[in-house]
Amino acid sequence: MYQPRDLERICKNIADNVGDEFSKIGIFFRIFHRVKINSSIQSKIQKKGEHYYDKKNKFISDIIGIRIILYFSDDLDIVYNWLKNFFKLVEETVDKNEETRFAPTRINLVLKLPDNFTKEFKNVVKDDMISATFEVQLRTILSEGWHEIDHDLRYKCSDDWKNNSDLARSFNGILASLETSEYSILRLFEQLSYRHYKSNDLDAMLRTKFRIRFLNSRVSPSVLDKLDESIVKEIFKLDRIEILKFLLQKNIIVPLTMENWIYIINYFFIKNDSLINNMPKELIDELSSNVYGG
Repeated sequence: MYQPRDLERICKNIADNVGDEFSKIGIFFRIFHRVKINSSIQSKIQKKGEHYYDKKNKFISDIIGIRIILYFSDDLDIVYNWLKNFFKLVEETVDKNEETRFAPTRINLVLKLPDNFTKEFKNVVKDDMISATFEVQLRTILSEGWHEIDHDLRYKCSDDWKNNSDLARSFNGILASLETSEYSILRLFEQLSYRHYKSNDLDAMLRTKFRIRFLNSRVSPSVLDKLDESIVKEIFKLDRIEILKFLLQKNIIVPLTMENWIYIINYFFIKNDSLINNMPKELIDELSSNVYGG
């Protein structure tokens, strides 16, 4: 059918490009990628039945797979929406939680390969039943381990769970407890950032409020001198998700120091003239070029 190693370059390039975009805005994530081997495809066809490989029914769309693991559950929506805007969406599976049922939540997207990879893909994969697409799975870091166990020891071994629905439900209940823990983590960081705000600890407030990978641990004195109580209050009131969604649509390439972060969010959201006038010219040029750009 094809040699998986011949698709590794495409797979790695897409994963690297996606990871670079997320790194620009500093969110906490891990990204993994893989190419399905031929035996995995045959096993999938046998499991789902020969009709799965019927051209009139469905293409195989996931021989290239990427999994994005996010540290915080509120980043799922940010990444999910960006992926659908950045690539062409072919298909998605997004499960909704049900109040009366414990079940895993899937966020799986099938996306079209970028044009610059499609020709190379078709030169490697000669089978018309395999589409020039890739699958992205979104997970949170707490649920990832559960999903790995579920995939390898339940999905692939479904017969082991027959007539044991009580244990299957208990296993799903473990995931429910992990989701509750994720929600609790977000509330904890909200409370922590508020305490740091009230105690005038700007460095700690920025870390716990925005939860991104800063390159330094303290705001430089030159910026700190420009921050009065009203500006700090405006910073604290900002919506983290709104900021990250906005910046992910831009092409801003600057080191994510704490002072640069303050300059960026002030430039686009708060618009305090004193801070803007204090910005390095190179940073102003970079941000101004992105005012109307995507």
